[in-house]
Amino acid sequence: MSQAESHKLQGNVYFGQHLYDDAIREYGKAIIHNPTIPTYYTNRALCFLRLEQYERAITDAEKAIEIDPKLVKGHYLLGQALSAIDTRLEGAIHALTKAYKLSIEQRVGYSEEIAEKLREAKKRKWELTDKKRRESESELYRYLTDLVERDRRRQLEQLDSADDAEKEAMSSQFDNRLSEITALFTKADETAKKREVPDYYTGKISFEIMTDPVITPSGITYDRPEIVSHLRKIGQFDPLSRHPMTEKDLIPNLALKEAIGDFLDKNGWAIDY
Repeated sequence: MSQAESHKLQGNVYFGQHLYDDAIREYGKAIIHNPTIPTYYTNRALCFLRLEQYERAITDAEKAIEIDPKLVKGHYLLGQALSAIDTRLEGAIHALTKAYKLSIEQRVGYSEEIAEKLREAKKRKWELTDKKRRESESELYRYLTDLVERDRRRQLEQLDSADDAEKEAMSSQFDNRLSEITALFTKADETAKKREVPDYYTGKISFEIMTDPVITPSGITYDRPEIVSHLRKIGQFDPLSRHPMTEKDLIPNLALKEAIGDFLDKNGWAIDY
C-alpha cells in the first residue's frame, strides 16, 4: 500500500469518528504524496463542508474536477459548498445540475440526493429574488404615501382660510388615495405569497416547469423533451428507476399537462422560474 493511500485510509477513520480536523490533516498528507488522485481532494472537501469552511471546500472540489471533469462527487460537493453562499447560488445550481446529469449517465446511487440539493438551491435563489422584489415594493409604497401626505399638507395650507368642513373634505380625499394605494400593494403582496411552483410541475432532469409531461412504465413523470434526450443520448433506461424502457413506452400525462397549463395561465411569473 502506498503512503498516500495509507494516509487516506487513516483520514477515513478520523472522518468516521467526526474528527474532521484530523481527517483533513491526513488527506493533506495523502495529497502531498500523490496530488493526482481526485478522491483525496473530495474527501478533504467533505471535511471542510462539515466544518462550514466553504471557500476551502470549493477550492478542493474544483481541484478534483480539474483532475477528473466527470467526477460526480466533485461537482456535487462544489454545488453544496456554493449553495451555502447566497451570492454564489447561480454557480451552485450550475454545479449541481452538472452533478445530477453525470449521476444519471454513470448510474450512481445518490442521484435523488443531488436532485434534492438542486431543488433547495433553486428555491433559495428564488426566495432571495422575491425578497429583493418585496423590498423594492416597500420602498415604492413609502415613496408614494409620502408624496400623498406632502400633497395633503400643501393643499391644506392653501385652504388656511377655509372652514373646517372644507378642510375635512379635502383631507378625506387624501385618506381615500392612501387607502387605494394600501389596497393595491396588499393585493400584490397576497399574490406574491403564492409564488411557489409545486415540485410535481417540474421535470426530474431539467427541474424546469414541464411542457409535455409523460409517464414511464416505472410510474415516474418526466418532461418529454428531457426523457427523450436521455433515451437517445445516454441509454434505453429510466433515469431514476434504471429499469429498461424505450420512447414507445412513454404515456402522455394529459391531466398534469392541463393542470400545468392552468397554473401558468394564472401565474405568468412562473414562466421565468
